[in-house]
Amino acid sequence: MRIALKLAFIAFGLGLIAYMFSLDDQAQEDMMEELPVLGDGVSPDEEDQSGNEPSAGDDNLPSEEENDGNADMDETENGPGEEVSSGSSTEENGDNGGDETEDISDTEVSEGYHTYIGETAEVLTDAYGDPDRTDMTQYGYEWYVWNEDHYLQAGVSEGEVVSLYTNMYSDLLSPFTVGEPYEELKADQGFEEEVSLTGDFSTFTFNLSESDVKTRPLVEYDGVYVQLYFDTFDGTLSSVRYSDEETLVLHQPYSLTYSRSMPEKPELSDGEWEAVEEGMARQVFDLTNNFRKRHGIEELEWHEDTAQVALGHSRDMYENEYFSHSSPAHGELSDRLTAEGVQYHMAAENIAARYDDAAAAVEGWLNSEGHRVNLKHEDLTHLGVGVYREFYTQNFITPW
Repeated sequence: MRIALKLAFIAFGLGLIAYMFSLDDQAQEDMMEELPVLGDGVSPDEEDQSGNEPSAGDDNLPSEEENDGNADMDETENGPGEEVSSGSSTEENGDNGGDETEDISDTEVSEGYHTYIGETAEVLTDAYGDPDRTDMTQYGYEWYVWNEDHYLQAGVSEGEVVSLYTNMYSDLLSPFTVGEPYEELKADQGFEEEVSLTGDFSTFTFNLSESDVKTRPLVEYDGVYVQLYFDTFDGTLSSVRYSDEETLVLHQPYSLTYSRSMPEKPELSDGEWEAVEEGMARQVFDLTNNFRKRHGIEELEWHEDTAQVALGHSRDMYENEYFSHSSPAHGELSDRLTAEGVQYHMAAENIAARYDDAAAAVEGWLNSEGHRVNLKHEDLTHLGVGVYREFYTQNFITPW
């Protein structure tokens, strides 16, 4: 009897120990689920059919994939979305950054950027010279891009300026200033949840959510529509976009009600889409470096092999209808980089989907903590960007 009691006691003790180990294992699993893997993903609400962009604080982000064990938070002292792995050097190209944030004043003219809307492209090139490049868009206009002494994207359709965008300081943004506090601009401009258009588009009304008003309000200024993108971490203006009515409706950045036909987007061939996607990839790269420059962080260098990995992942997500850092066919970022022959010391990834263009995607990333860590990470030195239709992938690396 005593022996039976002893055996029962021993069995109970072993069971208790096993249960304690089970609790420890579960705690480890929970911790691993909380650790991000190679960057976070952001996507608009799947049920939102209006084309709205996501904003900070939305509960519609995809769940983060479980780490495969390659991430080493102690060794790298990195925040979310970083991985350390072995590798060797690869071919690189691009310009090396590193300049600290500086005030950039454009050609001195008496008017602001908004006065160019409706003018001919010649008026713009007379002021700033020929653009450094032109990028095709899916909306029927081209971006003229200046990226030397100042950064400016100007949308030109049939020889007329229809949009302008920048995320760098300029006197010509007046009465808006990159870095200006949200509350000051709100008091000045009076942000509204409904903005009705005028002229031929007077039956169109944009309906902004509470989140839209906090992160990217829409105002009319001197007959031009202005989207003000805010950095919700700093509480300051991050970038400004000016548009005419038709261009704003084509982008449909907010929920929209209307009682006449919508303007039609052009039908693009595969070759035309490729040109659009290449342009958006370069814009993501430029805007990311502008963001780093504003924060006094060394600029990233373009890495072509990594860009091909990023493009492949964006295309894979589009064609196979999923949204994740983990590809069912090609695995994790580390697997994809290795398959392309990219050898690296550190890597991270940001993904996004269904934003209306590159500028909107970058603004979405910088307002999400995990993505922002990757954008500002001082130990990451190179960037490859791949865009396929409305899927965006940033792959950051530090080569061996």
